[in-house]
Amino acid sequence: MQPNALVMPAASGVDTDVLIVGAGPTGLTLATALVARGVRTIVIDRQAAGANTSRAAVVHARTLEVLEPLGVSPTLVARGIQAHRFTIRDRDRVLVPIGFEDLPTAYPYTLMISQAVTEGVLLERLAALGGQVQRPHTLVGLTQDRARATALLDDGSRVSARFLVGADGMHSAVRELAGVPFSGGSYGESFALADVRLSGTVPRTAGVQAQRP
Repeated sequence: MQPNALVMPAASGVDTDVLIVGAGPTGLTLATALVARGVRTIVIDRQAAGANTSRAAVVHARTLEVLEPLGVSPTLVARGIQAHRFTIRDRDRVLVPIGFEDLPTAYPYTLMISQAVTEGVLLERLAALGGQVQRPHTLVGLTQDRARATALLDDGSRVSARFLVGADGMHSAVRELAGVPFSGGSYGESFALADVRLSGTVPRTAGVQAQRP
């Protein structure tokens, strides 16, 4: 059974079982699992299609195991680079080597693959099952009672759902509107994340964290 792909017209209401806010890897994984089981599911995301940038570059063995039932692990493995060793280096000097060859798994490595590619693979699988992401939509209001949650979107439309899932990251609108506290601090550090092609003596199958001189 496949749910209908629902389009949300402005200033009207849509009813569904699950509304997922956020179409990153977490939101797409949940949506794919639900749609595969015939659960009516709507996914919204504030970004326009193709607007994603680098955020993460590794999928770990346990994640690949969890994704196996969704049928996406072989595609991810084919599109990524299997890093059987992770190293922290200072220029050409290896400071910390970590090997994965002895992990008790069918995936004894970390898979180097950009988050954009991971999301693309999950999105392809979701579409194949009949689901889709509605974008760009931003959650701006939320009310709930004992039975349902009603989400107000930036275009004036409303979505009523039995369950509303916040998969919208560290600055979650769902968490804020639901009044869920998120305590903690921040580190006084800065770093850059980029997808690059390396040349030289670094092995192709070794994950590398370079330490700045």
